[in-house]
Amino acid sequence: MTNYTKKDRKNVLHSELKQYEATIGHISPEERKSLYEWVAAGNQAICNPYCLCEENGNPMDYITAIRLIEDMNRHPENYCE
Repeated sequence: MTNYTKKDRKNVLHSELKQYEATIGHISPEERKSLYEWVAAGNQAICNPYCLCEENGNPMDYITAIRLIEDMNRHPENYCE
């Protein structure tokens, strides 16, 4: 069994964050700040605090999830009957 230190985990999360940032495209300064806080708290950028999933069942990434929640809050008529 391999034991990883907190520093190892932080390094992995930071590396994943950089890869994610390179693929996600444009994000606002507010989204970037929120994303970095999420990862600094020990979470992966490819996950989200709302436990939202894509149609295929995979976890929705952080930026997509927060954008969806913001859109739902601005336009609830598009999501509720």
